[in-house]
Parts: sequence; C-alpha cells; structure tokens
Amino acid sequence: MKIGIDARCLEWNIGGVTRYLINMLKLWPQISKQHKYVLFFQNHIPQEEFLNNSLFECILIKGPKILKTRRIVGEQLLMPFAIKQAKLDLFFAPWYSAPLLSPCSKTVIGCWDVSCNSHGAHYSILERISFGFFSPRSCQKAQGIITCSQYDSRQIQKYFRIPAERICVVQFAADDKFKPVDSPDQLDTFRAKYGLPKKYILSMGIIIKRRSVDVVIDAFKEIYRDYPDLGLVVIGRNATVPFVDIQGKMQDLIEQKRGFYFLRAPEEDVANFYRGAWYYICTTTTDGESLMLKEAMKCGTPVITSTLLKETAGGNAVILDDPTDCKQTVAAFRKVALDQNLRDRYSAEGIKWMQPLSWEKVARESLQFLESR
Repeated sequence: MKIGIDARCLEWNIGGVTRYLINMLKLWPQISKQHKYVLFFQNHIPQEEFLNNSLFECILIKGPKILKTRRIVGEQLLMPFAIKQAKLDLFFAPWYSAPLLSPCSKTVIGCWDVSCNSHGAHYSILERISFGFFSPRSCQKAQGIITCSQYDSRQIQKYFRIPAERICVVQFAADDKFKPVDSPDQLDTFRAKYGLPKKYILSMGIIIKRRSVDVVIDAFKEIYRDYPDLGLVVIGRNATVPFVDIQGKMQDLIEQKRGFYFLRAPEEDVANFYRGAWYYICTTTTDGESLMLKEAMKCGTPVITSTLLKETAGGNAVILDDPTDCKQTVAAFRKVALDQNLRDRYSAEGIKWMQPLSWEKVARESLQFLESR
C-alpha cells in the first residue's frame, strides 16, 4: 500500500502530535516492509536521520510562498495537487484535518481533542477557522479517526457526530529517554545550571487556558511562605486566549527567586526538568490525554492532575476535581509539600504504570487501523 502522510508537524517540531508521528515513522518500517510512505512537507524537509529510509519519499509541496505562510491554506489549496500526483492508496493526516477536496479515496485523520469546538472562546479567530471549521468536516469525510483516549473518542462522537466504529483509540507512551536519574549528583548539577531550588513544582507545556496555569501560580502564592524550600517552575509559550500575563503574575516570585519562568526548555534538558521536580502538575478542563504527564511519571516524578486525566495517569496521582478552583490547588500543594512517603509511593506507582506502555504497541495499532480502512 502507498500511504501518504502530512508530515508538516516535523517542520514545526512542537507538541505530542510531533512525538507521535516521529515514533510512527521510526517503527512502521520495522513492523512491515510492504508499505511505501510519501511524506509531504510545506516549507522545508527536516534533516533527520530516520527520514533516510528507503521506504520513504519526501516531497516538498509546490506553490507560491504566500500560500505557505499558513498551515491550513497550504493544506487546503496546495496539498491536493501533491496528493493527486503521488497516486496514493491512503492519506494520513495526523494534525487534526486534511484537504476537503482530497483526490485520494481513503483518508484517516489524527484528531487528538475537540477543544476548539467544545471551548471555542479559548482560541483565536484564526484558530477557530483552522481547527473549529476544518477539523470536524475533515473527520466527517474521513474513513477513520485516530485519537488518544476514550474520553476524546466520546467527544469526537458527540461534537463531530462520528460513529464509534470509525474511531481507533491508541494509548500514548513516553520516549525511552524519559527514565529515573542514575545519580543524584547529576540533578544537583542540572539545578545549579538554572539556579533552581532542590524542591520545585513544575508546570511544563504550552500555556493555554484549559490548563489553568494562572490558577497554579495563584495557588503557589498562597502557600510559598509556609514552605521556604519549595519553588515553582513554569515552562511554556504563552498562548492563552483571552490573554493572561503569566510572566507578570510570576514577577514577584521571580524577584524572590521562588519562581522561575522559561519560554521553552532545550530538548536535551526536558527530562532533567521532570526528574528534578518534586511534583509535576498538569491539569485540564477538556483533554483526556497528556503525553507530558506520562513523561514525568516515566522519569519517576509524581504528578498532580485533574479528573479528566485520571485515566491517563492510571489513578496514580493527586487528583483535583476542579482545576479552576484555586482552593483545591492550594490544598493539593499543602498535601504534597512535606510528605516524602506520599511522594515515594506515587513515584513508584507511576513508574510501574508506565512499564507496559510502549510506542511499538501504538505503532502496531495505528498501522493495523490504517490497513483496515
């Protein structure tokens, strides 16, 4: 089978969808040699070793540069011509939508949440057009949908009116580089590099409204004077809509060296930010999966999360019923601040929970679903 893949997220190199696709492209050729893959890019082809596989053909879609400045414009206006020329058996679009006028008779969409439709006020007008309009219509036309949790499957069924039998649910894993640290001295060196305290609560990931990072900051401000050895580290690009001044909210903590805000973490340091944390916190009001939670747990770092993500953490976490309630977050911080035994228990349970999860299993299930269409 000749499978086309919208691989443009490899150009952007952001988020869990990119991690998913990278692992699929590394593993699918090992699982089966019978398929050929045509990978479509918009502005440049990344120079990654795993792309140098004889089963891959990398194509830069043609068209005026002005049409390549927006993801959705390149997808809807330029991608169909490249798909037609490639003569595909199936087209896989892992980033929420595909060309509505695709010349390929079979399409599978990767749709990982429907938050732009369920919580449209959290998105800009351009995002509501890009995701809120094209994603449901692409999914309705597609022969299949891949998503990452039973909750997200139910949301797709509800908001996009897609029958359950057209949806494949895969359970994300975490990369092999995420594992407990071998030497405590390594973490001391890492913390010293960034000037971090020995104990800190970590929030890492793009900052969007549904993750209530502003509530995390407000809650920490309520308790930090009672726990002088505890810090707060926030890492992520601020994409809140309506805008919340995250750095401004943290400024007094930063000046006291009790808070630390970074726009991004270098890839080589991501695992150490998890490992060095006392707890990792990631909550949501719309998602049923979080790859970052799993990365933290695989590193042996216990997690604080919310009800919708209880399943993805296997229940091995401090759970908030309402992540928008500052009092609940304050109570959670007080619960974990001094309890070493609780931390050790959640750390051990998290590592155990992650052991059977693997990208190979995800790759096999995803490929079997594509083949079945």
